[in-house]
Amino acid sequence: MSGHDGASFLVCLVSDGAGSARFAAQGSALACSAAMASIEATLQSGETLCRDKAVGWLETVRSAIQAAADKAQGASRDYACTLLGAVVGERNALFFQIGDGAIVVTNPAARGVVFWPEEGPYVNMTHFVTDEDALTNLEVVAAPMQVEEVALFSDGLQRLALSFESRMPHHPFFDPMFAVLRGKRLEDCEELCDHLAKFLSSAPINERTDDDKTLVMATRGTA
Repeated sequence: MSGHDGASFLVCLVSDGAGSARFAAQGSALACSAAMASIEATLQSGETLCRDKAVGWLETVRSAIQAAADKAQGASRDYACTLLGAVVGERNALFFQIGDGAIVVTNPAARGVVFWPEEGPYVNMTHFVTDEDALTNLEVVAAPMQVEEVALFSDGLQRLALSFESRMPHHPFFDPMFAVLRGKRLEDCEELCDHLAKFLSSAPINERTDDDKTLVMATRGTA
């Protein structure tokens, strides 16, 4: 995505609809589209990436969901979903998250989890963008950094992608996939997406998780 003065940014978003929400799929799709439009406006304005901007993006998402709920004569909770985002520039980045799932980042020094997966007050519950206290539960990190690789995923992959003992990424999960991604050109990515979809729906993966599985990965090109 192009920002102010031609600056380039990578924007990645993942949203997982609540299993109990009537319009979970619509809610997660709307969260991503509204957030993307709001983020693009911020980047094109040249404004500094900071927590206040992420709060504004979340408010835009909440307004869009409320408008959809009003049109359907329903409630915003019918569209309940989580939301994770990464906005990565050449030398700076902003990450935000509300709800479970996780963001894994690799820089020249290390690979780590930006926010450890958030859970709600009860087992198997989490926070959603439609909660009344959503702004309180929004986590944001904005800092000058060089991001080499990033992965965002929904909670269905947490037990496979994270080491809960060390609170670190599970490297055997990520290393083979990033190794393949590094060697591909942009035009090869569609084929890689097909392979990834087959992998995530394979029997060995489904035996370890019965939840929705969304995974977004990106690596910085060398060309």
